Amino acid sequence: MSSHHLELTKPSHQVCRLSIRSLVILLCGCVISFSAFCAEVIGLDVTHPNSGAQASFKLSEKSKFSHFTLEKPNRVVIDIKGAKGTVNYRAKDRDDLIQRIRSSTPKTQQDSRFVLEVAELVDYKITHVTQSDGSYIQIKFDDPQPSAPIITRGQTQRDDDIVIAIDAGHGGRDPGSIGPTGTYEKRITLAIAKQLQKRFNAEPGLRAVLTRDGDYYISPSKRPLIAREKKADLLISIHADAFHSPKPRGASVWTINNGRAQTEFARLLENKSRQSELLAGANTVITQSEDDNASFVRTILDMTKDATRKSSYDASDYIIKEMKKVTKMHKKERQYASLAVLTAQDIPSILVEVGFISNPTEEKNLNWSKYRQRLADAIFTGVSKYFKIYPPDGTLWSRLENTSNIQHVVKPGESLFKIARRYDISIEQIKQANNLKRDLLKTNQTLIIPRG
Repeated sequence: MSSHHLELTKPSHQVCRLSIRSLVILLCGCVISFSAFCAEVIGLDVTHPNSGAQASFKLSEKSKFSHFTLEKPNRVVIDIKGAKGTVNYRAKDRDDLIQRIRSSTPKTQQDSRFVLEVAELVDYKITHVTQSDGSYIQIKFDDPQPSAPIITRGQTQRDDDIVIAIDAGHGGRDPGSIGPTGTYEKRITLAIAKQLQKRFNAEPGLRAVLTRDGDYYISPSKRPLIAREKKADLLISIHADAFHSPKPRGASVWTINNGRAQTEFARLLENKSRQSELLAGANTVITQSEDDNASFVRTILDMTKDATRKSSYDASDYIIKEMKKVTKMHKKERQYASLAVLTAQDIPSILVEVGFISNPTEEKNLNWSKYRQRLADAIFTGVSKYFKIYPPDGTLWSRLENTSNIQHVVKPGESLFKIARRYDISIEQIKQANNLKRDLLKTNQTLIIPRG
């Protein structure tokens, strides 16, 4: 009887154990199913304050996240773990840093991916913030267009040397473009920058400083500020171009475009609290008449802006002429772009693309130290020729040049009036020095400009 009972209860007990196991598996599956998405993106807020920009993703509960950047076009990609939801944002102002935020396909179905299309890849910080109304993932961007102070440096206070700031593009977490065999743009630009620095420092009266001397990240908007801290007379930013096709090749030289220059100019005029700092010694004149303040500031800043852009154009033309001798030029004339590194209103600024790292031949050349030296030598020669004609006042080179006349090659569209205005002399002085009987000039004609 008891034996029969055991035989009956044994299978019954096994059935119960199997049922419980199945139930646990089933419940686990349900838990996994329900917890695949543990959070929901329930809101998005985008702001563009006076400094920088911010995007806030509101979540139903706290979630982990990861992020990375992409270029051409500039994007910041955020993956939110175990979250669901979509967003769609477009900027109303074309000058806003954050142009668009959209949903994209994540690596796993359990996550959500959001792409922030930005005007520039400036430095940013992502944090998780818990507030009374919910949980947020906030991404804060640095100011891409900082108000660049214009400082009128006293000529008795300045350095005897002409200071050239050399900016090696990219660095640190930003590798720049990557060549077919894995060459990082950031390493090529730093190598050329250091070779160029040696050339300048070996020349009496010239001194080069680097915005970065190692593999670390500096936001593009901070690089002009570093150049200003070093009291640079010229900023040269070194980069290597890239394209989705391996065919394009050649170097190019860039300066700031008119639209970006005007935007920077407007920002300077709006920042009234810093006008005395921007204009340095002119502060006493500004404070004499509040009514004339805005007009005076605008006049001085406008003159500085125009002179800086003109110097950028002239210096870039000298560099292009020399680079043509050592490499193929992708663009034979100077180009214009809206780039943060070129936004200093008081420092002539130039960006040099030394070639296409996406082109196998040019990638190989850029990895060759002797080829990089040729590029550095060409840039050095172009800059040297420029400063021999336009040395900053108060420098060693200006004192040497003041003892002799200089030569000016007439460019298309130039007149005696424009040339006389540039060198701050009269038309009659130029005509007498060159024995000119008429005001008509020819392109490529060489003029002697009397000095001293």
